[in-house]
Amino acid sequence: MNFFEAQEKARRRTKWLVAYFVCAVISIVFSVYVGVAFAMKLAGSLPELWHPELFAFVAGATLLLILGGTAYKSIDLRRGGRAVAEGMGGRPVQPDTGDLKERQLLNIVEEMAIASGTPVPLVYVMDQEAGINAFAAGTEPSNAVIGVTRGCLDLLSRSELQGVIAHEFSHIRNGDMRLNMRLVGFIFGILILMIVGRVLISFLRYARPSKNNKEGGGVLAVLLLTGFVLFLAGAIGGFFARAIQAAVSRQREFLADASAVQFTRDTDGLIGAFKKIGGWKEGARVQSPQAAAMSHMFFAEGGLFRWGMATHPPLKVRIRALDPNSSKVNFDSVSLPDVDIAGVGSPSASMAGFSSSASTQESPAIKASETLACLGDDMDWQLERGQQICVGIDEEWRAASRDRSKAQVLIFAMLLSGDSRKRREQLEGLRQGMGQKYVETLSEWHETIGPLHSAAKIAILDLCIPTLKQLSESEYERLLQMLDWVIAADEKVDLFEFMLQHSLSRHLSSHFFSGKRKLDRGPGLTKGLSESGDILLSMMAWNGRDSKGAAKAFKFAVEGSTPFESRVPSLLPEDSLNSELVLAALAAFEEASPLLKKRILEMCGHAAAEDGVLTNEEAELLRVVADGIGTALPPFLS
Repeated sequence: MNFFEAQEKARRRTKWLVAYFVCAVISIVFSVYVGVAFAMKLAGSLPELWHPELFAFVAGATLLLILGGTAYKSIDLRRGGRAVAEGMGGRPVQPDTGDLKERQLLNIVEEMAIASGTPVPLVYVMDQEAGINAFAAGTEPSNAVIGVTRGCLDLLSRSELQGVIAHEFSHIRNGDMRLNMRLVGFIFGILILMIVGRVLISFLRYARPSKNNKEGGGVLAVLLLTGFVLFLAGAIGGFFARAIQAAVSRQREFLADASAVQFTRDTDGLIGAFKKIGGWKEGARVQSPQAAAMSHMFFAEGGLFRWGMATHPPLKVRIRALDPNSSKVNFDSVSLPDVDIAGVGSPSASMAGFSSSASTQESPAIKASETLACLGDDMDWQLERGQQICVGIDEEWRAASRDRSKAQVLIFAMLLSGDSRKRREQLEGLRQGMGQKYVETLSEWHETIGPLHSAAKIAILDLCIPTLKQLSESEYERLLQMLDWVIAADEKVDLFEFMLQHSLSRHLSSHFFSGKRKLDRGPGLTKGLSESGDILLSMMAWNGRDSKGAAKAFKFAVEGSTPFESRVPSLLPEDSLNSELVLAALAAFEEASPLLKKRILEMCGHAAAEDGVLTNEEAELLRVVADGIGTALPPFLS
């Protein structure tokens, strides 16, 4: 399935999620009222079961608890996937980890992120969890995390782990992750009644009325009964929560399994992971108290539920969906092995069809028909692409990308001017900000990083992002200031500089400033989709063309396309375009539906490839547009 269509389906499922939530809340409100009214009638303080004023009070208090709990959790989740991972007891894997299993895990995640065109997510390990499981969490790809259990890390081979991680990446790419985060907030609000009821019961068990207060015993009895009612209502809420999770989750798991196989082109790896879960004594069980609210996020069923209320299809059903010839599936007993850590270092340079020089060569053009025909298709999203690029990245640079200071040196090495005089000015300014030692390394790396294919440069940038997330806020703001100065120092902003600056700001600002201030996407500028479409299409049409060529490319892009907001698109003058307008246009489309995002990307692609080919610059500019509107395109390689 085209991932834009998958995202649109996830968007529509959100409406059903809200409807399920409303039905659950109404049922819980009536359950709480019936329980409270019955308790009060038994205590003799309520003559009739139906009491409008009591109902209004109970309904108001219940709604306040549920909606308050939902709001509290939703605000907490604005921090992104790390809020979920830390709540589950996860430990962040350091980019420079020396643990071989963790290094293998990071390599797999890096390869898949580069292949899919998404930012490299932070990775967490739940050391206390022996079951085999994993999850992806985050409100957007910029703040996504991948979490795995200790059992997943210890028991799975590289190909099996690769299949599991590919499954989680498909949730990121298909828009499931944001839906999952919203569902966590709703589930927490529903389950909070059970928490309040449990606390009330625990408190009142040890309370004793005064001997002089004859009514005290009745009040305590009512409160105790109320606690039991809230607890039971919470249990009812738990039933509804589980039903909502199952309704939202099951079919998406089949899609994620199929996408993972298309991504890795390896059915055996994913099936092997399923079989190990079935044969392992702990299965996919997750013991964390947060597991109930998060169960729909996991790779496999993390609790004791079976098909009736399970959030995931049975393992055997998932295996047969991938391999219809598996008429009989057996789960052999699994024990802790000596884990296969082949490929822990950089991706093997001996992979069939790939060599280390491939990603360092500038290919002049890419067939546009092949590229645009599969825009957004999983068929164009293949793991080998990320491995191919990683093969061409020097191990010294990969190691540097895991160090906070050296990662910044890598960034600046890609930005140094080709003009020797301006480069000396840039180096002098950086020497004052970073020190002589790093500037010497910077000069050396610039000579070798400069000739790299632009896709490899972007991959190096992607590898640096998890490391740069370890900076303090002040260090990050200082990095941005130095970037602004270096880019301005050569008195021009080329495409790569714009792309690098925008990518860093987009993917790091949401990490450092989540819940504090919104990322500045265009100073005070607000654009509608129609005007924004004109800006982006004009930018693509004018790129490398004269006025006649730009007009031809623009016309080719808009012919046969439905106009945005029912207005005929118009080519803007070249001198009217600037970075502020482009950022504002990208921000407008970031809020658009997935299918509108697909349409503007297709139109931009046609404008760029009017002559039948995509140059490297045009291909990377198309990736800038995709990243700016909140989606992802894989690297284009001929």
